[in-house]
Amino acid sequence: MQMKQRKWITFLAGGICLAMVLWGCMGAAGQEKSMQQQSVSQTDRTTEDQTASQTEAAADTQESIQQVNTPVRIWGPVLQVGQDRISIDNRAETSSRGEIVITFDQTTTPILDAETGEPENLTELERDEAVFVYIEPAMALSLPPVVNARLILCDIPDDLRIPDYVTVSAMEEEANGSFLLTADNGMQFSVNQNCDLMPYRTRNRVLIEDIQSGSSCLVWSDEKGNAAKIVLFA
Repeated sequence: MQMKQRKWITFLAGGICLAMVLWGCMGAAGQEKSMQQQSVSQTDRTTEDQTASQTEAAADTQESIQQVNTPVRIWGPVLQVGQDRISIDNRAETSSRGEIVITFDQTTTPILDAETGEPENLTELERDEAVFVYIEPAMALSLPPVVNARLILCDIPDDLRIPDYVTVSAMEEEANGSFLLTADNGMQFSVNQNCDLMPYRTRNRVLIEDIQSGSSCLVWSDEKGNAAKIVLFA
């Protein structure tokens, strides 16, 4: 009888030990699985954070590129006219005030009448005649400063209302059939079928569909942003 009791006790003790071992293994496996899940979750969060940071950095870079490429508008009376440059007394706050030398190329730099959009010749400019100039953001640090012109407007109207020289970021058709032109500087214009579309120095017919992302154009508009006339540059 005592022998049977000892066997039973030994068997019971062995079972308890085995159960404890199995329980310990299961606990260790569960802990390992939990740690793996936490590691995966942490990795996912790290990846998401890195992706968000990269996206934000890319957006900042794109914005910086746009700012670098966006021309600056200045204006003032003409001081002197040369074959490939003019000097003006800049009155705009967007750049250095006072005399600025503006270089240009008669064959590639658009020179337009500010009212009609027709090409003009700068040799006909007279001293003290006002001009508006879209210039490159970079400026030579000289006295007076020297800049390159992207576009020159002369024959300025008395009210000084001039068109906007922009690069198209998006051109989206709206429900009413008109198009919303969004420029890379954030300006927006409503363009409908009544808008006068003009090519620059070509006889090609310009359609609204020709105005696409990346296009450079000169836009005449009213106070509400309704475009009345657009000159599209090839």
